[in-house]
Amino acid sequence: MRIFRMFMLLPGIILLCSLFSVHLQAKTVHPEKVVKGHRLRASTIFNGDADKPLVRAKKQPPIQKGRPSYTRAYSYSIMAFAARCYQLNEQLEEANAAMQENCRYYLDVPARIHDRDSFHWHGEIMLRLIEMFGSKGSIARGRMTPETETLIMEANWEYASKAWLEKAAHDEKSIWHYYGSENHHVMDFTINWHYAKLAREMPDFKDRKWIDGSTAERQYKAWSEYFIAYAQSRAKKGICAEMRSDGYNTTWIKGFYNFHDFGDERVSKVAGMLLDLYFAYWAEEQVDGHMGGGSSRLKGNNAFVMSRKGKNAYLAWLYFGMGEQPDSVHGHDVAALTSSYHPPAVIADIALDASGRGTYEITQRAQGLVVKGTRGHTFPVATANKPPTKQRHDYGGIVRYSYCTPDFIMGTPMVEPRDNLEWAGISAQSRTQSVIFARDGDPRIVPIVRPKDNQVTFNSFWSVQSKGSLISQKLRGHKGGAEMIVFISKLGLPEPIEKDGIVFVDAGNSYASIRVPFGGWMWREEGLDYTSETGSQRKGAPGKVMQLKKEYAPVIVEVMHKTQAGSFEDFQGRVLACKPMIRDNQLSYQSIYGDSLVFHLDQSKMPSINGKPLNMEPELVFDSPFLSADYDSGVVTIRKGQRKRVLDFNKLEVVESGL
Repeated sequence: MRIFRMFMLLPGIILLCSLFSVHLQAKTVHPEKVVKGHRLRASTIFNGDADKPLVRAKKQPPIQKGRPSYTRAYSYSIMAFAARCYQLNEQLEEANAAMQENCRYYLDVPARIHDRDSFHWHGEIMLRLIEMFGSKGSIARGRMTPETETLIMEANWEYASKAWLEKAAHDEKSIWHYYGSENHHVMDFTINWHYAKLAREMPDFKDRKWIDGSTAERQYKAWSEYFIAYAQSRAKKGICAEMRSDGYNTTWIKGFYNFHDFGDERVSKVAGMLLDLYFAYWAEEQVDGHMGGGSSRLKGNNAFVMSRKGKNAYLAWLYFGMGEQPDSVHGHDVAALTSSYHPPAVIADIALDASGRGTYEITQRAQGLVVKGTRGHTFPVATANKPPTKQRHDYGGIVRYSYCTPDFIMGTPMVEPRDNLEWAGISAQSRTQSVIFARDGDPRIVPIVRPKDNQVTFNSFWSVQSKGSLISQKLRGHKGGAEMIVFISKLGLPEPIEKDGIVFVDAGNSYASIRVPFGGWMWREEGLDYTSETGSQRKGAPGKVMQLKKEYAPVIVEVMHKTQAGSFEDFQGRVLACKPMIRDNQLSYQSIYGDSLVFHLDQSKMPSINGKPLNMEPELVFDSPFLSADYDSGVVTIRKGQRKRVLDFNKLEVVESGL
């Protein structure tokens, strides 16, 4: 049995957990102890909500005219309450009543089940709770009543029965097709797989026919094979099109726990490997849980401030004791809290030991282009054979690059200057580049194109980066972009200074400079607080904002550790000595690191570093001292020091050494 049994905490154990967390923050605990402590931390979260009554989140108005009410938060509040009650064996009558209420709400109006923003966000949690606490529950059989179990199955039947077998095609091309977006697609096929798995053994459901005439048994087998191929494809060609998206990535992975805990041997194995890959990908590009690196789908203010209460921060505390202890059970994270999965010691070592990681570079391929003719995103609502978004599998068009030190991480997604329609929306939407600093307040410097609607842009900038030097420019092929801005956090950073038209920031152990080579800039008095062109208002994170005056002027950001730069005055001298040269729409720049960067301002050619054009097809899909894999090989190596974990997605084998 792969699901662990939670247990009630005694006061002494609670004290032990508290002390354990303190030791974690002091970084005195070995990675193996961190790994073993995740069950204790999960129990701490559950017991923190013990005996509390259900507080339903409100049902919200429809997101768009003609759609059902937006009830994601409402359903998550019920999932959190019921999971906690089942787990702690308390208020079972209330928990079952709440689960039945949730199911009846959707069954009363089936259109609510098929709306893309409410039901399938929690559907797989209900199926997980059947596995754990239903009539054949692996943790505590019968805490969920038969009536609750039946209503859950009926609600999920209305959703899952619309899946057709061809949708589970997993050839090399089809495995890169998706419905809605990356995270929506996984939520969809998780329900399709898990519902069929349960239905095939239930007398009232096993003989029902799906929309294409298929049976539960055939659906289950098809989606099992699909998931294995899906995991293999992400190990071979790039893990996330929604690149390092704090919220969407945690939604993307939450269904994988069900495959890990309830799948057959092969499915369970590959799910654990895919989760290992994700957490290694997360761990190497963060400091104290503060995520760095080039990303996409960081909408609104998410580019300028990171959530420290949920999303990846929630999992960082659960698995590594990093950051703040969550204040409650979150419906979104029920699977992680109740799963037997946890990252291995080598990943805990990478996550917790920023100083031990030293200074290094990360280069990764990312898939982002679509097949010619693909338009928009399709959700498979109630009818079969709607066309998916067809992402290209042969070439991605993006190289993520980050320069990482114990004190700062600078990263950008380097892209080709293509028209917006050539990109998958989930890749092009709200791309972000930044410098984050290892200081209280999660400070950062963010050069970005401001969205006209305060929410999203598409395909808004391109860039070149080598070590701690970055050049970026607004793209002519963008959609929804206003002017280029540079955000400088107020929290954690002192007041910037200006010298000869260049802005300098003293970040303690590191120094930063921001230069606009031509056209000038001005301080935006409102910072990030503004009313957009469409009339929406936004209250932004506290900080100063440089606004470029010329639409397509570039910006140069450089960051260096003081051990290399010397004093703050020495750093300023270094930067001032570097003179950008512009001739025939070509910007040539010798960086403070001594690298020669050439950037074509007319966007006619790819940038070059030290005389070589950017290589958009590096041999490794993951390339760093801690996470590496040859492109299309399916063999991933995670390592730190003597610890090494090799994930062979082809053979579904894991080999560890140096434990």
